[in-house]
Amino acid sequence: MEEQRQGQGQLPGHPGLYVASGLMNFAGALAMVSLCYYAKDHLDANLMQLGVITFLGNFVYVSLCPLLGTLSDRYGRRPFIVSSTLVFASAYFGAYLSTQVWHLYVVTAFSGLGHALFWPAVEAELAAEADSYQLRRRVGRFNISWSIGDIPGALVAGLAYDWQPQLPFLIAAATGVAISAMNAVIRISAHTEETRTRHRETVSGHAVPRDHVTFWRLALLANFFSAGLVSIVRRLFPDLAVEALRYTGTQWGLLVMMVAISRTVVFAIMERRHGWLYRPKRLFFVQLLFPTGCLLIIFAQSYWTFILAFACIGAASGVVYFSSLYYSVHGAGSQAQRAGLHESVLGLGAGVIPLVASSTRRLSEPHWRDAIRAPYLAGAALALLSISIQAVILARSRRAAPPAETP
Repeated sequence: MEEQRQGQGQLPGHPGLYVASGLMNFAGALAMVSLCYYAKDHLDANLMQLGVITFLGNFVYVSLCPLLGTLSDRYGRRPFIVSSTLVFASAYFGAYLSTQVWHLYVVTAFSGLGHALFWPAVEAELAAEADSYQLRRRVGRFNISWSIGDIPGALVAGLAYDWQPQLPFLIAAATGVAISAMNAVIRISAHTEETRTRHRETVSGHAVPRDHVTFWRLALLANFFSAGLVSIVRRLFPDLAVEALRYTGTQWGLLVMMVAISRTVVFAIMERRHGWLYRPKRLFFVQLLFPTGCLLIIFAQSYWTFILAFACIGAASGVVYFSSLYYSVHGAGSQAQRAGLHESVLGLGAGVIPLVASSTRRLSEPHWRDAIRAPYLAGAALALLSISIQAVILARSRRAAPPAETP
């Protein structure tokens, strides 16, 4: 209660960044939901090529997030935020012109660069001169904003794709240009030595528990696997949707939208309640929704069962993402560097895990009649592995912790 009273005097700011984040994720969802579906349906990409498209974009993102985050801490965030959406727009205008699968490899690489310029700098700005209460509210509103952007992005992607397969890329490029113009004028903290000093003073007052580093590690590990599982359903499911289920682009867009809707509901709950903070059992329990969702996909025949599966995965990913971002910037001195690491881990999981999972269909085909669903069996196993590793890390940390804090 004391933390809440201290923070209520200053309401969370940065409404311009919330809007920019929502629009950026709208454009990103519009483009990425369409990209692999377009590659499969229009360019006849195989499952391995879908995995490569996913991997390349995330490889660039993972490689550059920590570096660009550090540079934005040093030189200021506005140039990175403004230029990011121009790079993103250029990438998806290239997708609009693409005629071969390898063109999409280049597109997704430049898209990764645009995202690496944008997200670490924006997330660091949320933590600027914020106490613990303000940080939770800012992170919550930021998460709700970008997640809401996913909802119409996924739906518009499906509708636009059914109208004209390359139209989603053109809309995404135009949206990127519009966001860049808006980012040039929205409020961003001045990057001066005075603001650095004020931030260091604020950080010293954050209520960071003694075992904060352990929770940060747990959340980063969970974020790695969570991003990979979400990427499996968003990037590899078109293989099942087109080849076996014969779903339309609109049906596919509605499924992806369910991930965003359930995640947004979770973000709204977590923004208003602080009881989830530093509670490992809650983090472990909610991650059981990942294998549950994957198993539903393996055995599902009804469209409504797929909707439930995607909702389960979206809800769990919301808790994990919020935890990872909050623990990364809570009390951090180099905010963008830590936010960059958070995003880098996310991107690594989103790129590596689908690439690994995409190979399971070919390996399972001699032994399993329904091998097209093998990636989701791998996803369920990886989710259980993640929870087990987190439990071991927590147990070792608590055994090694001193019985009391020394004065």
